[in-house]
Amino acid sequence: MTPPSVDSGTPVVVPDAGTPGLRGTLQVLTYNVAGLPEGLSSSRPATNTPLISPKLNAFELVAAQEDFSYHPQLVSAVTHPYIHAPKPGSGVDLGDGLAILSRRPLGSAEHVKWQACNGLLDAKNDCLTSKGFLRTTVELAPGVLVDLYVMHADAGRAAGDAMAREKQAKQLVDAIAASSAGRAVIVAGDTNMKDTDEAQLMLLLAGAGLTDACRALSCAEPYRYDRVMFRSSAAVTLTPTRWEVDLSFVDSAGAQLSDHEPVAVTLSWAAM
Repeated sequence: MTPPSVDSGTPVVVPDAGTPGLRGTLQVLTYNVAGLPEGLSSSRPATNTPLISPKLNAFELVAAQEDFSYHPQLVSAVTHPYIHAPKPGSGVDLGDGLAILSRRPLGSAEHVKWQACNGLLDAKNDCLTSKGFLRTTVELAPGVLVDLYVMHADAGRAAGDAMAREKQAKQLVDAIAASSAGRAVIVAGDTNMKDTDEAQLMLLLAGAGLTDACRALSCAEPYRYDRVMFRSSAAVTLTPTRWEVDLSFVDSAGAQLSDHEPVAVTLSWAAM
């Protein structure tokens, strides 16, 4: 289903009289929607994905991970006019599961597979997918562009998983250096990095000049897997003003609709 091209949830963006540019806010949601096929998923995606869909409309920009097998249901009730669907799989490959829904115009999509993974029939089976990152641009206002990367890193807690995450962090840092030099950047997704992965997380943050919105706001859960990271540029400044775990993604009995809770971040932006 193609969602209607409406933009009813977009805040008004007006010139700021005290600056030479524009400014506004961007509401971002990163959500691992547990969309593996029913029976393989840790959730109940056949039932829950249609319930997730209308709740996404509260956010201007949605970065989804594990959108493997139920993408039509995920977008069935959304009103975002701009959508990048996941890269489809073939054979036993389930695809990359990375999708973007946006009320702001998006550039072309580039799906990039990780060069390293760990586990085919074990260790969370990461090599059964084309997990990696999805790169595009978001136009916050006419001519105000930010590069967006949606990622899903290797899962599992074995040594091989940690090594894969380190290689993936390096790959993403190199990609940002090659494609986004001098540009403002948002990186959102499931990093699968907890306290024992601090070295890998810092490799990503320091290597790409990123700031974790959670840490910038001294949130209570700096090791939650799901993150929104950002950096400013000479042309666009990004500042986080709100970070929270969104507790509205539950069914009528109060049960979570995924095995992850979504993380919502509000970014204030200004064009210089």
